[in-house]
Amino acid sequence: MSGGQAAAAVLVVSLAGYGLPGQQTLLQQQVDRLKSQTTPKLDPLKIQEAYERQRTMYDFIRQTSPQQAQAIVANMLRQDNAELDAAAAKQKADELLTPWQRFFLTFDPIASLDQVKCPVLLLSGTADQEAPADLHLTALEKELKSFNHGATSKRLVGVNHLMQPPQTE
Repeated sequence: MSGGQAAAAVLVVSLAGYGLPGQQTLLQQQVDRLKSQTTPKLDPLKIQEAYERQRTMYDFIRQTSPQQAQAIVANMLRQDNAELDAAAAKQKADELLTPWQRFFLTFDPIASLDQVKCPVLLLSGTADQEAPADLHLTALEKELKSFNHGATSKRLVGVNHLMQPPQTE
């Protein structure tokens, strides 16, 4: 390769890839966690309220400066949990405001996918709770197959997000 030339990809392999935007992914993970909670079993209206509250918080994180978001998020956290003191609320808010978190909330994996011209292999586990195949793999399949006829996908039975089998094996 001569200076400045990039190698063209021959093949792309996606392992447990995200197919939904970051904010939508995190909100769906929260809903799934709340629905799976067994004691106490949450009312669907409470789950919807938690979803809306979290979505509002993520909107503030995405759309305001880090300093503004930090104050707003810390205040929202304290409203949600009266036992949380100001220092603990600030610390939790800081965890939600990392550069990675702010990036992930705006991340859209589909946005540039049409630039992929080489064959693509999508692998996703049926036990993936981070990026469930029925949501993420389906979105990637739909998008890729609309312009890239070299896309192949496989659902790996019983495999989680880290491509690991169930702990019983």
